[in-house]
Amino acid sequence: MATAKKSAVRTKHSNSAALPRLSPLLRSAFEVLEHGLWHYFRSDTSTDMKFALLHIDQAVELLLKEKVRSSGKSIYKNPKETISIWGAYDILEKELGCVIPEKPDLELLHEERNSIQHKYGNPSADDAAFHVERALKFISRFVKDELSLDLQDYIPSSYVERILS
Repeated sequence: MATAKKSAVRTKHSNSAALPRLSPLLRSAFEVLEHGLWHYFRSDTSTDMKFALLHIDQAVELLLKEKVRSSGKSIYKNPKETISIWGAYDILEKELGCVIPEKPDLELLHEERNSIQHKYGNPSADDAAFHVERALKFISRFVKDELSLDLQDYIPSSYVERILS
């Protein structure tokens, strides 16, 4: 009989026995967040800044979708397509009464992501720092307040502390 393989995210940064089992959506959010932060701290080249922002924006979107899903709402708008980040905001705010005071900064991050993804944008190190700092503050708060988790149980505390301290 095969045993279930434990998620790398569950075991990498803390005592996994005490941690709840994560949904695949949430586990993916933490994985792409960690990878984005790895790029952010690796160097300040435009390539690393691009990947940092792409991954961190994706993590934000996945976290928003996880809150929608864990609140009993579907993240699908049809059988093959999930809601967009805008759809997640809409459900969270209008149907679930979830207040996201960081939304203006997250909208800027998503616009930067769109520029990178669709218009070959090259974010500067300063612009990336702005987006990463604000996104990580949001993520840390949202994960705690809305998902009842501690970010540092899933992301290296050195990454979190370097930005939030």
